[in-house]
Amino acid sequence: MIKSFAQDIAKIEVGKDWPYSFVRRNGDELGCTWFNGFDIARKRADNDSRYRAYYELILDHVPGMCLSRHDRTAPVSHLPGKPGQVQDSWLTEFDPEHQAAFFTTSETGWTNHELGKEWLIGVFDRFTKEKARNGRDYRLLITDGHSSHVNMDFLEWCDQHRIIVAVFPPHSTHRLQPLDVSLFGPLSTAYTNQLIQWTAKTQGLIGLSKRGFWALFWNVFGSSFSAENIASGWKRTRLLPFDPDVVLSQIMEKTEDESESGDSSVDSLALQQPTARDLRRLIDKVVDRSSKNADRDSRKLKSTLESLQSQNELLLCENQGLRETIFHEKQRRMRGKTLKDYLFDRVDPNSAQVFSPAKVAQVRLKKADLETQKQEEALEKGRQKFEQQQKVAKLKALALEKRRQREAETERRRQAKEARQQEREKNRQIRKVLKRNNRKTMSEMGHRPYVAP
Repeated sequence: MIKSFAQDIAKIEVGKDWPYSFVRRNGDELGCTWFNGFDIARKRADNDSRYRAYYELILDHVPGMCLSRHDRTAPVSHLPGKPGQVQDSWLTEFDPEHQAAFFTTSETGWTNHELGKEWLIGVFDRFTKEKARNGRDYRLLITDGHSSHVNMDFLEWCDQHRIIVAVFPPHSTHRLQPLDVSLFGPLSTAYTNQLIQWTAKTQGLIGLSKRGFWALFWNVFGSSFSAENIASGWKRTRLLPFDPDVVLSQIMEKTEDESESGDSSVDSLALQQPTARDLRRLIDKVVDRSSKNADRDSRKLKSTLESLQSQNELLLCENQGLRETIFHEKQRRMRGKTLKDYLFDRVDPNSAQVFSPAKVAQVRLKKADLETQKQEEALEKGRQKFEQQQKVAKLKALALEKRRQREAETERRRQAKEARQQEREKNRQIRKVLKRNNRKTMSEMGHRPYVAP
């Protein structure tokens, strides 16, 4: 945190050892505590004086604020990925008309400075500004010490828009943060049950992808983040009604605060098919006990039906699981497209972006329009291709007809030529015969051969 503030103020990168030197130089004005391990840190952080200072800060600086226990901002889902590249396939199950949520990505899957400010402007300010008379009243934002919302850019924007930022003492959210105390516990339990059911349905053959995450999460978010649980979080942390002595007394007595687990019981699912016990009872009623081999036949029939029923139940369960697996595997293999391909909010498309329900709906409409346009263009290309093919076919037909005519003319000329040649050959043969006969006649008459003029 010290390094982050120093870099924001100086506008330069500081060395990795600079924070330690700063602490040594200002040791008389700073209070530092070193912790080893998360759980140990929380235990050591349970300090009465720190907690009392936190409550005094809330009481002294925000006495006139009106806090609502029942309203909530929409959840923000962080997914691993390049900035702005939220895949449309991840939001297949998301209904922006009936579900309120915001989606974004980061390289690590965790929040950062850019996303922290995007959340502040696009989510917190948007959902609380109206109740603060469009920003004329002060608003209270209680956060932990994460650098994504404890940095100069974040705090300056809050100061300019009348938002007071209160930061929990280090490692104290398990006692002071309403989310940790009353909401995350029920959410974690319910979501774990959803994952168990998912694994049972798919028989563990496929893992849960980003595409299937939202449907499971939304099923448990509404029940876990209920108005009662939200009010309970404010009440158990003694912010509303304001009564810090209860929490402080727990710290002094070193008692552990147990989070509300909520109603996490899962009703057992009744089988729709009759069980082996039902079949046995039915057989006992219908088998005629007065017959000679009634007992043996009854046992034989029972054994057969029990075996068949067990096999049937196993096959039904396996078949259902395989169907679920195939369905989710097909969805998982569908390649998605980034939403920023359809909607850019900034000149720099790689900057941090948070997609709200309205924005997702807008993106879907634009995507549908683009898909329709692509289909129309494909149809137009198909029509043009068909017309071109028809034109080519006509040209080929004309060329074929001309070729046929040329071949017919060539054949006619060939036949005429052959006829003339045959006629000339016939005339030549006739003249030859006449000449030979003439010579023979003249020889017989003893005269000189007569030469025709």
